[in-house]
Amino acid sequence: MRPDGYLKTAWIMTILFSIILPLHSQTPRQFSIELKDKPLPAALKLIEKEGGKNIIFSYNETESYRVTASIRQKTELEAIGTVLNGTPFICKEREEYFVIQKKGKNVPTTEIRGQVTNEKNEPLPYSNVLLLTPGDSTFVNGCVTREDGSFLMIAEEGRPYLIRVSYIGYKTEVQPYHPTPTFHLLPDTQLMQEVTISARRPMIEVGPNGLKANVAGTSLARMGSAAEMLPHLPFVTGRNGEYNVMGCGSPVIYINNKKVRDMTELERIRANEILSAEVITTPGAEYASDVAAVIRLHTIRRRGQGLSGHFNTTYSQGHSANANEYMALNYRTGGLDLFVKGYLAQQNSYGKTTNMNRIKGSAIWQTNKNDVQTHKSQRFSGELGFNYEPDEHHSFGLRYMPETGIGNADRNSSGRTVTRRNDEETDRINFTTAEQTHTGWDHAANAYYAGELGKWNIDFNADYLFKRSHSDQNAINNDDATVQADSRMRSSLYAAKLVVSAPLWNGRFSFGTEETFTNRHDIFTQNGFSADADDHIKQSVYAAFADYSKSIRHWKLNMGIRYEHQQTDYYEKGIKIDAQSPTYNDIIPVLAASWSHNGKSFSLSYRLRKNNPDYSLLTNSIRYRSKYEYSQGNPLLKTQKTHRFSASTSWNWLYFSAYFSRILNMYTNIIMPYKEDTHPGVLLFATQTIPTTHNYGISLNASPKLGYWEPQLNVNMAFLDMNANKIGITERRNQPRFYISLDNNFNLPKGWFFNIEGYLSTASRQGFFVTRTEGQISARLSKSFLNETLNIALTANDILHTGYYHFNLYGINAYMENRIYRDFQRFGLQVSYKFNATKSKYKGTGAGQSEKNRL
Repeated sequence: MRPDGYLKTAWIMTILFSIILPLHSQTPRQFSIELKDKPLPAALKLIEKEGGKNIIFSYNETESYRVTASIRQKTELEAIGTVLNGTPFICKEREEYFVIQKKGKNVPTTEIRGQVTNEKNEPLPYSNVLLLTPGDSTFVNGCVTREDGSFLMIAEEGRPYLIRVSYIGYKTEVQPYHPTPTFHLLPDTQLMQEVTISARRPMIEVGPNGLKANVAGTSLARMGSAAEMLPHLPFVTGRNGEYNVMGCGSPVIYINNKKVRDMTELERIRANEILSAEVITTPGAEYASDVAAVIRLHTIRRRGQGLSGHFNTTYSQGHSANANEYMALNYRTGGLDLFVKGYLAQQNSYGKTTNMNRIKGSAIWQTNKNDVQTHKSQRFSGELGFNYEPDEHHSFGLRYMPETGIGNADRNSSGRTVTRRNDEETDRINFTTAEQTHTGWDHAANAYYAGELGKWNIDFNADYLFKRSHSDQNAINNDDATVQADSRMRSSLYAAKLVVSAPLWNGRFSFGTEETFTNRHDIFTQNGFSADADDHIKQSVYAAFADYSKSIRHWKLNMGIRYEHQQTDYYEKGIKIDAQSPTYNDIIPVLAASWSHNGKSFSLSYRLRKNNPDYSLLTNSIRYRSKYEYSQGNPLLKTQKTHRFSASTSWNWLYFSAYFSRILNMYTNIIMPYKEDTHPGVLLFATQTIPTTHNYGISLNASPKLGYWEPQLNVNMAFLDMNANKIGITERRNQPRFYISLDNNFNLPKGWFFNIEGYLSTASRQGFFVTRTEGQISARLSKSFLNETLNIALTANDILHTGYYHFNLYGINAYMENRIYRDFQRFGLQVSYKFNATKSKYKGTGAGQSEKNRL
């Protein structure tokens, strides 16, 4: 069967599962609780929490009764019967809930099912709904609305009632009884003005280590997947799994304390499942020393038992088509979650590059190149596991995550180069390059325990990761002899992390350890254009850390320290090279303080960050890019260290931040001639370190709400003061770069949502790197159906086809100009469906994340 056939079969199976599995029956769970002199309403609420099925009762009728009982391994219905024993109440079970009523009360009951919305017809979750008697307004029953704004209450049939609905910031509305009432609440202008003046909660909240954006109930919740929502967060840019926090770098991402190992996980969770998002620009001591920033996504906690599922399919059309399908199933019984996930992706990319290289040596060589690149791959990734919560104080779990390619991944490039020596043409080449990557199965596993022992909180994670790849490259120039290269990589990682915390001196103290053990082996062979390589790296990292935080009135203080011991053993062809086998011992401090009062806030922070080079850079092998372009690693790269100071302030919907960084041994890509005597005119791409670099920046975010329109304006200025004279590059220019984005959200009536965003990045000259102005405009239109279980969206990226990337690079006796386009213009359709929205409670956070990223 062809790979396309696999994807079609998988899609058909997904549809069948989505039809059959919601029909699966739910098994009542058994549980145990101890009740000592509890009010009957409180006892019923505890049973409802453990059993997962709603219990409807009247507080007025039950609050005078108290319960003492020992409930052992009983279902929810049995537990209700136990606490009602000796009282004048009985329980009646319905499909969706239990009803508690007085014995001998033969009066028939009726359901009141209603809906509460705001002035835009948007649901108002957690509104207070009261059922009252007319005249004296005596309380009869009450509830709060669900996340979709709906509510359900039970009343005696045939009696008159009043229904009163209230929500903070809105005028209270009272209606006579109706079995299906609808409430449209209007804003309370006077109350909202008071809230704005005295206690308005801003969209962005500043903390000592960064900022927090509220997602639930805002336009961010309507951005499709979490992957699509992230670039809409303040000061976060990027897409397709590559994100950047302005002024910091690439973030490590968490979902409910679980580290994101595979960025496709962000495509599998919907933005409307996220409660809030933290953008941490000063990571604490518990994070590895090379973590530049952290994004933590907190999802809305779901309740419920039985089977739940989520299905998502995405299709986008650019120069070529991309598609992916995702299915997730979770079965919950009692405190046990069993889950399985599967993801299929068919990715096709297309790009065009116009390039000019100039080399100054004994002669001036100039090569002009135009080429087209394509990449095709199909991949499957899965997840299988469980987690168990025997009670609210302990949980543990295990998950296994396999991944593999379906067939080979093909990367091809074709084009023409024209080479001149002292302005005289010496070579004209039509070239084709083909690279195939053959992947076996990659394996990853995570086990965790999270618990409470008295005042102590314990969080333990253990990880295993195994990866391997094999690629071969063939290049033909003007039908000459083929240039061939073969690369093989095999790597493994073991990691463990323990965090223990407890209250101390009216604050919070935490400490722990983290260990990672990495083994990577690269073998590179070729047919004569360079030298073969056999590199083997073993690395062990041991870390211990401690952190203390304390609140003093309007201030919150945080300090932490991390010690890391790193031992690296580097082997070439089985022989250890001592000069390339360093040992590091580093102390990483973190200091932060923030002040917050009456909607205003201010924070200061400092952190030392340490970065090790990617393993792919620690090799001596020469890689073939084209006849006149090679690339090379550098096993002598030193550790990069960054001292970062930052300050931020916010008021109402305005947020401002500034930072300064002093970078020692900064990694940078450079260009230079490659062996002019034997390879004249060939340009070499290499990596070096610059001894000292300074980086400055300021950022402004404005996020007001103007009726249907919710704009978000981001302005960022970055200035890189880089002097590369010590590595032989004399060019030095200092010009800041500005980044401006405007994100427009329109919350339209009847559940429609429209977003249009654009960004502009100005031209700049920083050190030996020159960029030109660039920008894009993208849009999204979506609507939800079936109480938000079905969502359909249309997307358009790079509408004006302006997503070109221009940069010029000065090197050691070399210069380069580039113009690149990567098929950013795409139009797509997304369909998402979920049933019985119960999320797994898996709490594993993962260990050794920085090493996973390097691998």
